[in-house]
Amino acid sequence: MKKYIQKIILTALTITMLTGCQAELDEFNNNPNQPSTSNPSLLVAAMELSTFQTHSSGLMRNAGIFTQHLQGTNVGQLGAIGYYVVNEGEINNEWNLIYGTTLMNGHILNRDFATNYPYYNGIGQVLTALNLGYATDMWGDVPYDDAFLAAEGNKTPKYNTQKEIYQRLQNILDQAIVNFEKPIANNEVVPGNDDFIFKGKIANWIKVAYVLKARYALRLSEVDGNAPQQALDYLNMAGMTTIADDANTYFLGDTNSFNQWYAFNKQRANYLKMGKYFVGNLSDANDPRLPFMVGLDLNGGYSGNAANDDNTVNTSYIGPKFASPDSQIGIVTYSEAKFIEAEAKFRLGQDANPAFEAAVAASVLKVTGAAVTSDFLKSATSTVNLATIIQQKYIALFLTMEPYNDYRRTGFPALVPNQNSDTKMIPLRLPTPSDERQYNPNATVVSNVTTNVWWDKN
Repeated sequence: MKKYIQKIILTALTITMLTGCQAELDEFNNNPNQPSTSNPSLLVAAMELSTFQTHSSGLMRNAGIFTQHLQGTNVGQLGAIGYYVVNEGEINNEWNLIYGTTLMNGHILNRDFATNYPYYNGIGQVLTALNLGYATDMWGDVPYDDAFLAAEGNKTPKYNTQKEIYQRLQNILDQAIVNFEKPIANNEVVPGNDDFIFKGKIANWIKVAYVLKARYALRLSEVDGNAPQQALDYLNMAGMTTIADDANTYFLGDTNSFNQWYAFNKQRANYLKMGKYFVGNLSDANDPRLPFMVGLDLNGGYSGNAANDDNTVNTSYIGPKFASPDSQIGIVTYSEAKFIEAEAKFRLGQDANPAFEAAVAASVLKVTGAAVTSDFLKSATSTVNLATIIQQKYIALFLTMEPYNDYRRTGFPALVPNQNSDTKMIPLRLPTPSDERQYNPNATVVSNVTTNVWWDKN
């Protein structure tokens, strides 16, 4: 990888995004890629900050446009994404953020601090699984086994197949759980405020690890007949019971630490708008989440751009719950866990309704701050099948990659692609980044965005 060996520091990107977090860490700008100055606290903090960036930047913008939650305009480059034109050169930053920062820090953490810092190492392993999942779900085959040998001179790592990566994801999470279950006394130092997500509450990290295992198990529903039962088994071990268990992004909302959806709109106004399909779903259902998820348009209402509309700019942007300066966005949530349970039970012929209702109720509570009304809950969950479960999950997991993964895996919701695009088909992946294609002869190069990834057999 051309840019693979880079100093693993809190770069200008991260400093601009989250400088306000510096008060919580000593020597926040040290280079944790240097063993003499590395420590597990800095490494975990850097991994979390770069995860927040990935979770609220290019990958999620692309996924949101593909699923018609969002739509790009011709004011900026995102208009092309709405026409399913994805330039291989414009996704190098996303690749390098995952591999050159997040996953490399996780590798160093595991390499240098596994023995005396199992809790820090476990957090790093969960974040590794999360970000490696982002990479493989967007690109298919990606490097992992050889990915971190750059320091030994190997800048052209071999790629693992996506099937192998999914095996690695489960193994990494298993290792994290083993680390979390070790006694406190096994830790030279334990995480605290340097863990921005849970402030060192290891019980919460265990829950997240199991929900991720369930997420990745169910992702294989089209290639593994055991996937639904495996997902349920993992959820039964997770013990996630309320939205208080959610893993969220962390933005302070001060002058140096803005939510990135807010910052994007401030810096690039009218580049990105809400999608008409998503807004219409909320409006038609009198969904109480509407004013929280969707901002007011220039006419004082709620509107979005159709999939083929990259011209209109008087429509709504992302709503205040998700795009205010200090908005926190769910990464792994109780609502997702219950949607996974509902789908798994439906596929197994079991009663999915209680889990389905709990999933919708948790989303409404998280988004609005108020309990769902019985009338809306009854209306939203009156029909229980794969289409309705995924449709409600599509709403609840707004601004995450999961609706895009579900669309490819299940075909729901039944989106109509942009008919003015060349392909007339919603992309099924991102192309291989240009740096990888040009400088890594071992890369699995895919340029056609309508080529499905391994687990997508729909």
